Amino acid sequence: MTATTTAAAPVRGLPTAAAVPGGATVRHAPDSLAAQLADRGYVIVRGVLDAAEVARARDLCTAYLTGTGTQEMMTGEFLTDEFLAGIALRDQVVAAVKELMGPNPVFYPNSTTRKNVYVPWHVDATFVGPTAAYVWEPGFAHVQCGLYLQDNDPVRGGGIDVVRSSHLMSFDGYGTREPEFDIPARTLGESPLRERVDTRAGDVVMWDGRLMHASTPVVRETDREKFGVFFSYARGHARDNHRFMSQIAVDSMRTMNGVSRAIPRLDEIAHMRYPESFPDWFVRRARDTGVRVVTL
Repeated sequence: MTATTTAAAPVRGLPTAAAVPGGATVRHAPDSLAAQLADRGYVIVRGVLDAAEVARARDLCTAYLTGTGTQEMMTGEFLTDEFLAGIALRDQVVAAVKELMGPNPVFYPNSTTRKNVYVPWHVDATFVGPTAAYVWEPGFAHVQCGLYLQDNDPVRGGGIDVVRSSHLMSFDGYGTREPEFDIPARTLGESPLRERVDTRAGDVVMWDGRLMHASTPVVRETDREKFGVFFSYARGHARDNHRFMSQIAVDSMRTMNGVSRAIPRLDEIAHMRYPESFPDWFVRRARDTGVRVVTL
């Protein structure tokens, strides 16, 4: 499989520019990845894994995630697998990230593999609510990344749908109140702005952290399992990087009916330290590719 990097066409009427610290803007060539992310809110990096590598990754995910229903790997376990965790540091991925986030991108330990996860319309919790108002400040730049190990089939699902350009909209008062997605989900989710992200097995989709998205729904059930590999990158910015990791620590404790409990994977991430919590191979590769890893 030939590896290429592609993105959806620009949205007319939207600026092909990105904000930088100080309120200035940087204009991007209209066909660049950065312009596509600024316009539409996502880009696709094609063919990061070839067919044989997709099959290997599916076998590994099947071996790690042996239960039924929805499952998620702990980040520490994920990082021990050099093949799976190494996807985030592949040259093709890092090159795309550097175009989107700048020459010194930051990798967060917010990485995992998931099996059969289907989530309705949402913006990831770390980017919504009063504590996340900073995501609307000039210069904020963060991409969530997912490599799906099956085609995003319109009948069987397999990837994500997005509300195009919704990273330019606020569904929670620009961070001034708790988010309410029911109304936006019913309106924008059924509007022409909804797009099925056209990923094939082995592609990586990178989307702005503020983008409204949902798992592509399954129209007809099959025995095919859905697998995805997920990781996060951001621009190097000490305050934003600390805010993101601090929010993960806050989100790691949830209270329901007066009872607080830890969310295991988020609690694990909140206690990770770099480089001590990472395998030597990961530390070396991150250094060699010019990627900085941020922990609390």
